[in-house]
Amino acid sequence: MGLKNFLSHLMEDDSNHPGQVEVGDADSAPVVRPSSPGPVHPAVFALGKTLRAMGEDAFEMDQDIRTRYLALAELAESGDATALGRIPGKVSDHRKAERAWVTRNIRELAETIVGLVTRLGRNVSMDRESDRQMEGQLERLRGAVKHESLPELRREVLGAVETLSVVMKQRDERQRGEMAAVSRELENLKAELSHARNELAVDPLTRLYNRAAFDEHVKTCLALATLAGRDSCLLMVDIDNFKRVNDEHGHQAGDAVLRTVSGELAKGFPRKSDFVARYGGEEFVVVLSEDGEEVGRMLAERFLEKIRGSVSVWEGAEIGVTVSIGVAQLQPGQSVQGWIALADERLYRAKAAGRDRMVAS
Repeated sequence: MGLKNFLSHLMEDDSNHPGQVEVGDADSAPVVRPSSPGPVHPAVFALGKTLRAMGEDAFEMDQDIRTRYLALAELAESGDATALGRIPGKVSDHRKAERAWVTRNIRELAETIVGLVTRLGRNVSMDRESDRQMEGQLERLRGAVKHESLPELRREVLGAVETLSVVMKQRDERQRGEMAAVSRELENLKAELSHARNELAVDPLTRLYNRAAFDEHVKTCLALATLAGRDSCLLMVDIDNFKRVNDEHGHQAGDAVLRTVSGELAKGFPRKSDFVARYGGEEFVVVLSEDGEEVGRMLAERFLEKIRGSVSVWEGAEIGVTVSIGVAQLQPGQSVQGWIALADERLYRAKAAGRDRMVAS
């Protein structure tokens, strides 16, 4: 059946689709899958994957975005025609909300910059007013010189000195106050930009660094290792049988497992020289920028033991998992791609050997 015919078939009356039960609203009721599941059409499967990806990389406007997209993905995968018909409107509504959120933040940033420029312009205007006061006083002083009147000259000189003293004091105080205000505004702006930059480098679900941050870090690590001639080690960590967790307990339970494993990674590699990131899906990466393979082996074995003893709790169920790890020390002349490929190849060997283990050289 072609894609066009398939979609037309889906949009027929519900009576033509026996064996299905009604699917609830993605924002409130839980999703109910078809009572008689069959093979999923590639288009529906792709739509579900797309919705999950959109939820994972959406702007963090609130805490329920990922959950809502997961619900929409499950609506798509249910195959219910009515549910499929609601999905474009819900995605459109969220994209409009995202656009409004981004527009509002950009506008607030622009207003901050305009405020700074306005304050500086006001300061310049006040300086010009002070200059006019001084110019008037100097004009009177020049007039006293022309009249050659000593008392008048003395009076105007004293007046000019007094005016100059007042103007300079006012200008100094005003400039100090304005600079302090501008400094505070710039510090606030710097903090906001720093926070925004950090958020862009962090995976929203696990709160570890994301793939983009890892790609930048590993390049720097390689350059420093080459320059200083020091050992560096890469650990590729993958959760075993993660698909089974999603299938048996649901994707939200899978998220709970991801948070548990990422939390143990953060605690297991806490040094400043350790870099921990979510590589993608259920795969993580650890960069030990000051250690070789011996230390990498030891830390990998310690982490394996830690995960064996940990559980994730979701809706009363305790979910235990294991991980497999590939360990690779950076070799002289090796590229970033070659280093990652070596660690990934050893991770694959750990999976093939039975999982729940570490493989190094």
